[in-house]
Amino acid sequence: MKTLDRTLLYKIIAGVSFVILCFTQLLHIRNMYNVEARNYKLDEKKKLQTAYEKSIANDIVFPGGGRIMNAYILRHIDTLQKLAAVDSTAFHQHAQKVYDSIFVALRKENNMDSVLQVIKKKSNINTDLDYAVVISSIELAFQLNQYTPFFSSSENVPALSVPMIEGVGAKIGGTLANPTPDNQVSGLIVSTPIEKSYRIRFMLYCDSPDRLKQTILSMLPTILVSVFSILAVLIILLITLINWQKQKKISEAKSDFINIITHEFQTPLSAIIIANRTIENENQFLGNDRLSFLNGVIRRQTERLNLLIKQVAGSNTDQGIALSLVPCQVNELLEEIIADYQVNLQGKNTSIFFNCGAAADDVLLDKPHVVSIIINLLDNAVKYNHKPKKEIHIVTTNPNEKTLTLSVRDNGDGMSEKVRKQIFTRFYRDPSLTRNNEPGLGLGLYFAKQSMDAHHWKCEVKTKEGAGTEFTITLPLTDLRRTAIVNQQTADNPA
Repeated sequence: MKTLDRTLLYKIIAGVSFVILCFTQLLHIRNMYNVEARNYKLDEKKKLQTAYEKSIANDIVFPGGGRIMNAYILRHIDTLQKLAAVDSTAFHQHAQKVYDSIFVALRKENNMDSVLQVIKKKSNINTDLDYAVVISSIELAFQLNQYTPFFSSSENVPALSVPMIEGVGAKIGGTLANPTPDNQVSGLIVSTPIEKSYRIRFMLYCDSPDRLKQTILSMLPTILVSVFSILAVLIILLITLINWQKQKKISEAKSDFINIITHEFQTPLSAIIIANRTIENENQFLGNDRLSFLNGVIRRQTERLNLLIKQVAGSNTDQGIALSLVPCQVNELLEEIIADYQVNLQGKNTSIFFNCGAAADDVLLDKPHVVSIIINLLDNAVKYNHKPKKEIHIVTTNPNEKTLTLSVRDNGDGMSEKVRKQIFTRFYRDPSLTRNNEPGLGLGLYFAKQSMDAHHWKCEVKTKEGAGTEFTITLPLTDLRRTAIVNQQTADNPA
């Protein structure tokens, strides 16, 4: 249940992370679109703004525009002043009639189509443009520099003779349907410096009919990269989940296999142990030395087999190896292991050479686990060797008074660097052995490394393809015999 909950949790985290990634990419695209829209044809806007403001100042956009404004506003300014002072409702009603007449008159005089064509030609602008000329506000000055609102874009004027765009103003020219801050070109205020006067704010909006299309095209590489990255992450996520499920099933199958094997092996192993003890008891009366030797081999090998079964069962859990450390003479232990292992080498043309060069060899160790380490190294030295004559060299030395080194070297096939990095991984096997149908589960060196780590021993692997492999294990000596090297060196080199 815990495994299922953990799997579901991982899926939820992956799904939420993917949604966050998509949301972040959408925000990025939206922000980029806003920037692109704001800066769309920025150079053209600046050219249009300069030329337009000059045209307004020179009374070109609305020929006689100043005269029209003066005619309507100055004629009614005294009346408007009186109404503003006594009746605001009447003031707004009268004002609406006045500015509505102004807008109609200015709309008739609008010359912006011709002006825009001239501006585009002089400024080398080839873009098709829609425009809107808007009056956003008009203010009256009944006294010098004291302005009263006359018309505002925020007003709700239902019966205006020209189109009223909410929040923008009265459109007195052009066909642009949607003036926005992004397509605003100019906001020009025109006023007169006399006591009773007015000021008016003209707004020019220009935009290309295919602005959205052009903006999206300019953003297309970024959009494609974002979509591709999201799809790539989604595909990788799905592949990972699929492989995860496959690996989970494989792991469960391996666990079931190991549990079955360890359970089934226990019964015949127990029978072998009992039978061997019976033979040993019978041999006490016979006194057959050969039979005693074979009984010892069977006893040691059944102990090793029992340890291997426990190791295989323990590989399904995260529990570490529990050691039972005792002082042991390594050279004597190696001789015993080699003697037992020679039984397996009949007919395999394999020679084992042992050089016990270590003068001090007392080490605290767990004997069954160390036997398993050495046997695994010997098995690999034979299995990974396809030469006609196989040689295994086992050497012990004392590099200093505190340590012992144990070397197991063969003249076998050697390993590639890629294989060397993986040899201590659980269930890993050299692909060449898999192709050649060599028996094995990929657990031998894994157990050996686990045992060495539990002893806190260091292991160095030297290998070369076609030239063999050497495992060198460094073991700390016990305090009981650590001075033996010094004594030996003194005896070999007297003062």
